[in-house]
Amino acid sequence: MEFASTHVYNYDESDEEEITETDLDLNCHYQPYRAQASSEYMSLQSGFNNPPEVIYDNFGGGLPPAQTQRTEAIYDNTIPTPPPRRVKPKPKKKDNGEYASAYDLLRPTNQYYSIQGEGSPQQPPPLPPMRKPKRKDPNHKHRTADTNIVAVKFDMLVNPSHLHTAKPDFCSKCEAVFSVLSKVTPGGDDSQVWHCEFCDQDNPVTAEMQRFPPESDVTYRIHQGTGEGDDTAVIFMVDISGSMSVTKEVPTRVVGNQRLNDANAALSTYQQEMAEHDRYSVEPKSTVTYISRLQAMQSAIDQQLSKMEQLQGNKRVGLIAFNDNVVVIGDGSEEPVPLEGAGLTDEQSIISLGQIFPLPAPIKEVRRCLSDKVFSLTEGGQTALGPALMLSVAVAAQKVGSKVIVCTDGLANVGLGQLDVVDDEHYNTSSEFYEHVGHYAQDSGTCVSVLTVEGEDCRVIELGSVADKTGGQVNVVDPLKLNEEFSNILDHPILATNVCAKLVLHKGMYFRNDENFGEQASQSSRNLGIVTKDSETTFEFGVRTKPIREVIYDNFGGLTVTHKDDEAKAEPIYDSVAPKSMIEGLESLPFQLHIWYTGRDGAQNLRVITMERPITKDRHFAELNANVGVLGAHAAQSAAKLAVEGLYGEARMNALVTQKLVERHAQQQGDEGEDVYQSFVATLAPIQSELYRAHTSARRQPGQRPSEDLDDMDDEAPIYSYFIGDKKSVKRGLSKKAKKRRQKITDKQANLFYKMKNATSKMFQKSQGQMKM
Repeated sequence: MEFASTHVYNYDESDEEEITETDLDLNCHYQPYRAQASSEYMSLQSGFNNPPEVIYDNFGGGLPPAQTQRTEAIYDNTIPTPPPRRVKPKPKKKDNGEYASAYDLLRPTNQYYSIQGEGSPQQPPPLPPMRKPKRKDPNHKHRTADTNIVAVKFDMLVNPSHLHTAKPDFCSKCEAVFSVLSKVTPGGDDSQVWHCEFCDQDNPVTAEMQRFPPESDVTYRIHQGTGEGDDTAVIFMVDISGSMSVTKEVPTRVVGNQRLNDANAALSTYQQEMAEHDRYSVEPKSTVTYISRLQAMQSAIDQQLSKMEQLQGNKRVGLIAFNDNVVVIGDGSEEPVPLEGAGLTDEQSIISLGQIFPLPAPIKEVRRCLSDKVFSLTEGGQTALGPALMLSVAVAAQKVGSKVIVCTDGLANVGLGQLDVVDDEHYNTSSEFYEHVGHYAQDSGTCVSVLTVEGEDCRVIELGSVADKTGGQVNVVDPLKLNEEFSNILDHPILATNVCAKLVLHKGMYFRNDENFGEQASQSSRNLGIVTKDSETTFEFGVRTKPIREVIYDNFGGLTVTHKDDEAKAEPIYDSVAPKSMIEGLESLPFQLHIWYTGRDGAQNLRVITMERPITKDRHFAELNANVGVLGAHAAQSAAKLAVEGLYGEARMNALVTQKLVERHAQQQGDEGEDVYQSFVATLAPIQSELYRAHTSARRQPGQRPSEDLDDMDDEAPIYSYFIGDKKSVKRGLSKKAKKRRQKITDKQANLFYKMKNATSKMFQKSQGQMKM
C-alpha cells in the first residue's frame, strides 16, 4: 500500500470550493510542452519565483524596447494591470435625405410635450434604453480534494512474503485478520480475548494465533497448486473481412525479408494500378511497395510465433479467424471447425464448441504448421466479431491465465453483439452482450486485449469494456506497428488470476465514490480478475462524523421535557453546535489489505498487509507531505471511469479539484514544486482536453448554451442489486442520457479513457528530480 500523504487528514466537516465554467475552460487550454506556462493557466506563478521581468516606458506603457521612445526604459518586476477593454463607439445615424415623419415634426425640444388641441392627452416621457441582463458565470459547489487516498500495487505478488500454511483468523464482525497491530487481553475463565483494532469487537484467541507470531505482511496458502509450468494459451483472434484488403504504401526496406501473402488478388490489382502511375514518376519503383492490413497482421503474428518458439516453447498458441463466419483453426494440426448460420446467434452453442475444442499443442511442436495456416488466410465478407470473441474466450478459458488478442478493423455487424444498429434497444442489447463476455472472461481467468486499426470506427468503447474487466490492453494502432503492439501484450506476464482486493478501514472511516453505490461501508472489495506487474488501483476514504442531537433547554438552563409522556430524558447532553469526527482523540489509524489470488502455479493464496498511519487535523501539513504520484493516479483513474460512463462534467470537476490540491502542495515546495506541478498537469492534460471536447459537444443542444449548466444529467441513474457469493451489493447503472453520450464516444476518446483507467503512480513522477516519498 502506498498512501497519498504521510498522515491521515482528520476533519469535522468537508470543505467546499466553488468551481466555475471559467475554471474549467482555463484548465483545458493548458499546453504542457511550452517552455513557460501562460499566466492564464498557471495561477501559481505568483506563489513561486519572481514574475517575469516586464519593461515599461516612462509613460507607463508596456511596449517592447524597440517600439518605445528614446528615453530610458523603466524595469518593473510586477505584472501590469491590463488596460480597460476598449469600447467601440456606436456609429451615428447619417442623414439619408429622407423626409421627416409626422411624429418627428410634432416632437418638441423638451421631454414633456402635448399634442395641440382641446382635450389632447399629455404624452409620457420616453422609456429608458433596454439593457441586456448580465450573463452570470455558472458555478457549482464541489468538495475540496484531500489526501485520504491509498494506492494498491500488485507487483508484490511476484514473490509471497512470510508464507504460512495455516488459515487466517478473522474478526467475527468486520472480517479483519489478526495481525501485528492486534492486542490480546485477558478474558473470563482464564481465556484470552483479541480486541479488534478496526471495529472494537472482542474475539477469542485460538491456538493458531499463539503458534504463529503475527507479521505486517503475510501470505496464507489456502489451497495447494499443481506446480505446472507456463503452458497457458494465447489465442490470436483475427479479422479477415473485406476491409482487411486495404493497402498502405511503405518503403521496401521496412518490409525486408518478411513473408507476405502474394496470392492476394486485391493487392495485385492495386499494385498494377500504382505501377501505371509510377511509370511517370522520377523515383525508382523498387523503393516502395504496398501491403494490406491482412499482410501486416500475418507478418506480425509470424514474428511472434518465432519469438515464442525460442523463448516460451511450452506456450500454447491457437488461431481463430472471422468474417461472415467464424473458423476455429486452432494450432493448425487438425481440420478447421466452422461456425456459421444460426450458430452465430446461439450463445450456449458457441460456449459449448469452445469448451470441447482441444487446446492447441505447445508452439515448439506446431510452429511451421501454424505459420502456414496464418498465411493461407484471405479476406472477404463482413464482420462476425461478437460470436468470434465469445468462442475465443471459451477456448482460452480451458487454461487459467490464458490470453486472447483481438485484431480487427471493422464494426461488428453479424451475429451476436452487432454494433451497426441504429435504434437504442438493439444497441443496448449488444452493449450488454460485451459486458457479459467481459464478466465471463474475468471469472474464467482469461485476459482479453483489443487492437483496432486507426482511422476506422470499431466502437472501441464497447470492445474495450471486455479488456478493461480482464486487465488487458486497448489500443488503436497503425497496421505497420502490430508487431510492436503484440510484443507489448505478450511481454507482460500475468502474475495472478481471480484477484480480489479488499481494504479494511477503521470504523470511523468510510469509502468515497465506492462501486457499491449508496453504501458507506468501512470495507470495500475490487474484483480485478487478472493483474500484471503494472496493475494498480486506488481507494479514497473519508471520515465519519457523529450524529448531531438537538438539545432543548428551558428558561432556567435545564433540559426540557422531550417525550410525549412528559418524562425527561436520562441521557447525556449532546453538543449540537458542530459535528465531531468519530476518530477524534486517536493518534493513528490501522489499515489492512486483503488480496485473494490464484498464483501462476495454481495455488490459491491470501496476502494480508497491515499498516498504521498517524493522524493530523492540519490540511496544509497533510498536503505539504503529499505523494503526487498517488494523487495523479487516482485523479486519472477516477476521471476516466466517469468518462466511460458519460459523466463528463463530474469527471472534469474531480480532476480539477485534485489539480488544485497539487497546486497547493507545489506552492509549499518552492522551485522544485513548480516542476512537479507542471509535470502533473502535462500528464493529466490529454484526458482533460478530451473531456472538455466531449462535454462541450454533449451540452450543445438547440436553444441551450454550453455554459448554462455544469451538471451532467437531469434523469436519475437506475440502481440495481447483485450478489457476490451470499452478500448483496447495490450498484448504480447508467442513465438514459449517459447511454446516449456513451454511444457518441469516438474510438480515439475511448482509447484514451481506457488507458487512463489503468494509470499508475509512475506516470506522474518526474524521471529527474522527483521527490521519493
